[in-house]
Amino acid sequence: MSGDANRPPRVRAARPDGAPPRNPRSPPGAASAAPMRDDDGERLAKRVAALRGCSRRDAEMLIAQGAVRIDGLPAVAPQQRVTPSQQVEVDEQAQPRPLPPATLLWHKPAGARADAQDWAVDQRVDAHPQAPTAPGLFMQQHCAAALGDAASGLVVHTQVRGVWRRLVDEAGLVEHEFLAEVQGEPQPAQLAALRPAAASLARQGGGTTGLRLVIGGADAHRIAELCDRAGLRLVGLRRLRIGRVPLAGLAPGQWRLLRASERF
Repeated sequence: MSGDANRPPRVRAARPDGAPPRNPRSPPGAASAAPMRDDDGERLAKRVAALRGCSRRDAEMLIAQGAVRIDGLPAVAPQQRVTPSQQVEVDEQAQPRPLPPATLLWHKPAGARADAQDWAVDQRVDAHPQAPTAPGLFMQQHCAAALGDAASGLVVHTQVRGVWRRLVDEAGLVEHEFLAEVQGEPQPAQLAALRPAAASLARQGGGTTGLRLVIGGADAHRIAELCDRAGLRLVGLRRLRIGRVPLAGLAPGQWRLLRASERF
């Protein structure tokens, strides 16, 4: 398989209401990257390249590492447009350098879109309080393990080709563990009917039963279908684990980086 075939697609999903994708890279107090017409100024990377006398690629790296400000606020994307009246400043001490690709682990709340990329900087749980999160961390992130809007739990976005290959091209080799909340008390025959998911009881009470389901990634999107086929009404779904990487430690909305020691 060629390298291009392994590259994550560079397509951002549209919002359900038809509006342009929301900008995930803008922390509170950051310069807006709202869409502008072509005649509304120029691309930020072009302005930075002119100011620093550097290549467009070097300008993009300076923006990604957080060395550029627009009207005193941090810039968030090389493609955002700036008008002649806006003041663009570049840290004189900063040197263009590529940031290492990263993988984000996010506890998606129920009701949120898995591909919305609405990560709040203040919801990062592994950041040093004195070390700002670089804008480049959010650029070209691709959802490699999605969930339906109604579900919650672990979602993975990545810039790393190896992670993409593992979770997408080799999806059937990676276990996904879910906690499925179903109505009533399932019978043994219904649990058996959930195959290929391996089902076990996690808890019961209040008219519902929590089922722990383990299934290959290629079939992870079929949980609702499997429950329906088994005669079970699914009322809640949360992904607890992908491969050897758990959701544990992340509250809804929180996120962190995949550590170098972690493997799916």
